[in-house]
Amino acid sequence: MVGSMTTPSNIKKIIDDVIEAEGGAKVTNHPNDPGGRTQYGISERANPEAWADGKVTNEEAREIYERKYLRGPGFDKITHARLQAQLTDMGVLSGPGVAIQKLQQILKVKVDGALGPKTLAAIEASDPVWLNNQLVASRITMIGRLVQQRPVQLMYLSGWLSRALSFMI
Repeated sequence: MVGSMTTPSNIKKIIDDVIEAEGGAKVTNHPNDPGGRTQYGISERANPEAWADGKVTNEEAREIYERKYLRGPGFDKITHARLQAQLTDMGVLSGPGVAIQKLQQILKVKVDGALGPKTLAAIEASDPVWLNNQLVASRITMIGRLVQQRPVQLMYLSGWLSRALSFMI
């Protein structure tokens, strides 16, 4: 389950799916979205360099997703396609460190937000379907707590839950 089996076509599919889930090229700027202006899911607050010319291109978005949300955190080292895609998607919404921490809690390894050798070994030793579905459950719990703490985010609840549940195997 762990190794260097990520292919360019796998990366493309993961990023295509994230861009679609994020609404594609449409620019949004909802007052309840702490990221500010967003295009292809790339927020101005988190990625001001991509917004320097007032818009984000598809190519810029793809580069950011691959660098910051797939290869950067090490998700490309996970060969179980569904788990890899879910961690990338969860990293886009919550930050890669949070995605890794939730995974580490499930695996009962040191929770440090880094996808190091011990976490990778624990992934390899786990049933990939069980692990993936446990991560879905963890996401749903986290989403519930977030909306409870920040009721203004309620408008996103249905979409976030649907997105998390789409990874269930």
